[in-house]
Amino acid sequence: MSRPTISKPGLAAVLAALTLSLSLAACGGGAADVGSAPGADTNASSGDSKAQQVYADLDAKGADGPEAAVAPARDEGEVSWYTTITGADPVGKAFSDRYGIKVNIFRGNAETVLQRALQEGQAGRPGADVVEGSFVTMEALGRERLLGDFRGPSLADLPDNARFDGWAADRLNVLLPAWNTDLIRAGDEPRSWEDLADPRYKGRIQLEIGDSDWFAYVTNYWLREGKSQAEVDRLWQAIAANAVTAKGHSTMVEMLAAGQTAINAMAYSYDIRNTRDEGAPVAYTGADGTTSTPGFARPNGAGLTSEAPHPNAGWLFENWLLSPEGQKALLEAGVTPVRRDVPGDNTLDGVRFVTFDPAEYTQDAAGWDRRYDELLRGVTAVKQDDN
Repeated sequence: MSRPTISKPGLAAVLAALTLSLSLAACGGGAADVGSAPGADTNASSGDSKAQQVYADLDAKGADGPEAAVAPARDEGEVSWYTTITGADPVGKAFSDRYGIKVNIFRGNAETVLQRALQEGQAGRPGADVVEGSFVTMEALGRERLLGDFRGPSLADLPDNARFDGWAADRLNVLLPAWNTDLIRAGDEPRSWEDLADPRYKGRIQLEIGDSDWFAYVTNYWLREGKSQAEVDRLWQAIAANAVTAKGHSTMVEMLAAGQTAINAMAYSYDIRNTRDEGAPVAYTGADGTTSTPGFARPNGAGLTSEAPHPNAGWLFENWLLSPEGQKALLEAGVTPVRRDVPGDNTLDGVRFVTFDPAEYTQDAAGWDRRYDELLRGVTAVKQDDN
């Protein structure tokens, strides 16, 4: 699969600012001196780093690669994993239990993970062996030539649309409307994307300020369904009139569970499912256990860094994460694995999907960013209560 060019509000700005500041530093343009670790190879695009030679050697061993990686990985002693998964610790423990190799986890939101990986990679001080995050994060790292090539045996069994240049999808984030069941009575929940424009929801809908890709997906879905651009524009204006905004999906789920908002317009289904299982009054399916509103499945992925400090351990972890065993660990951590053959996976049960092409967003990411920002201009932002 060819790799599209992907951007996103916030992440795109982080990438541009870091690239500029690091370029100025390298040229003596007045920015702080970034420098390099002693002996570090800062040419991440050379393609012949020690780490990438390790990857190529292990890839060439085919099905014997994982066994060949174990001893040198144990000699390295650890693997460093940057991820956006909230419940990442059990996944790291499952790998450690399997191979006896410590997993050091750095967990952050998409912007934080991207910023840290970019800064370290471009400064020649790589900290991560494996980076796991949104497809926007992975594509940004790929454009900066900070991802190594991985062709381990577990890759072959992934769905075709889960394989990208330099990284592979390991899980899915499904975007759907969700609601607080104490505030929205059964039968009154939104049953379509169009329902978010209904005046009865005025002041009760929350939008995430950075999700311009969601804005693109819904817009193009409506246009494919036969709506005119004028009709689509009117729907968005009505939705904005009903809405308040917040930053961060985790924050929005917490607010929904606490009853600080009634409807989350673009919730991740796994967040709602996990929060519901903890006893919170939240839902994204109706009383019959199905969704009336079609969802969009965004790929999140994992990739090896081109200058990994622990390349054998990193390769072994990446291969394990994409294997049935690693995918089962992701399921047990509460997320939706990309493989559809994981025993016990019912995370997509009852969900109706819209087929969409991410390129519909990526081909004009800056334009979608601008239009979404214009839509939200003047919409009230809310803050989460401290208690």
